[in-house]
Amino acid sequence: MKRLSRRDRKILVIGGIFSALILILFYVVLPFYNLQAASREELENKEKLLHRSLQVLNNRKIYEESLAQLDSVFRNYQQNLLDARDTSTAYIQLEELVRSLAAQNGVSVSRSNPLQEKKIRESFARITLQINVESDTTQLTNFLYALSTQPKFLVVDEFYLASFRIQEQIRIQPRLNVSGFIRLS
Repeated sequence: MKRLSRRDRKILVIGGIFSALILILFYVVLPFYNLQAASREELENKEKLLHRSLQVLNNRKIYEESLAQLDSVFRNYQQNLLDARDTSTAYIQLEELVRSLAAQNGVSVSRSNPLQEKKIRESFARITLQINVESDTTQLTNFLYALSTQPKFLVVDEFYLASFRIQEQIRIQPRLNVSGFIRLS
């Protein structure tokens, strides 16, 4: 075996020290620094969360008042729904309501058909009734106005207007789809 010269030994020693420093840097110093930075960031996040939690606690009355207002608005909207809890009762209630409004305004309901209910999310349903009416334009206008202003929330989804002539007189025969809403139990 050949002996290394002094110069080669110096290069090997310096290279070994340099390699050891690089290994120490990559496997000891940098992981420690990254761990410290992650800990610092986690502490900052927890501090921000704590400040937000304190703000929520300090503003608790405001949130309670807002919740009470939202509850009252929600109760008011629920009063505008039909009172029935199931669809068959709701169809009967909707038909009675529509027929009474029609009678009050001089409109004759010639035919009414319940249409398929439509669920709205999990807790509400749209109940639709198709009605054929006979009236003149003034009575029809008053009837539509009565539908829109009565306390229960009713919507005229579709409105068809057919006209025909009988002995030089034009008669209209409207068909409406009137919907009401219920809260499912």
